[in-house]
Amino acid sequence: MQQDAISAFRKNLNDLEETVVSAKRVPLSNMCMVDRERTLNILDSIVTEIPTVFAECEGVVQNQISIISEANERAEQTKQNATMRANQFVSDAKNQAQQISAQAQQQAQDMLQQAQQQANNMMREAQEQCAKMMADAENRARQLISEQEITARANMEAEELRQSTQEEIEKLYTDVYHHIDEVLAQLDRTISEKLTDIRLTRQQIDQSLSIR
Repeated sequence: MQQDAISAFRKNLNDLEETVVSAKRVPLSNMCMVDRERTLNILDSIVTEIPTVFAECEGVVQNQISIISEANERAEQTKQNATMRANQFVSDAKNQAQQISAQAQQQAQDMLQQAQQQANNMMREAQEQCAKMMADAENRARQLISEQEITARANMEAEELRQSTQEEIEKLYTDVYHHIDEVLAQLDRTISEKLTDIRLTRQQIDQSLSIR
């Protein structure tokens, strides 16, 4: 019914315009002669239809307002959902970074303890072997002296034996330190790899925060 009223309202406006346009002009003036009864009927119809047309227009406006309000509510809900998902992602990323960091620290600590234990064992074994070699050298020197060989030869052989023993001891210490250095180098590489993983995770978190 309201749509019919709007159509009629538009038709009456068109009829009124046509009446004025097609009216005969009064000579020597800007006035024209129109059909009074027809014009009044058209005006009455227009006045009658105005409330219905206004009501329809108000309904359209209210409908548009309702649509805009609903769209705003949906947009706000979408924004809240996106914010919640972003916060959850950041929280998960932080938790993952903390877990990786804790695992890396624990692994580094375990490897360091193992390296220290291994180095201590090797040092102890080296000391025991050095002590045994020195004891053997002293026993050999005493044996040479007790056999009453030529003093100079005995001393020379004893000195050579001591020198050889000292070189063996230095070589043993060198091997021990070299092995310890290799173990610490492996530990350094492992820690560097873990730190690289942690940096990558932090970069992902920063990128997520920047996008948000």
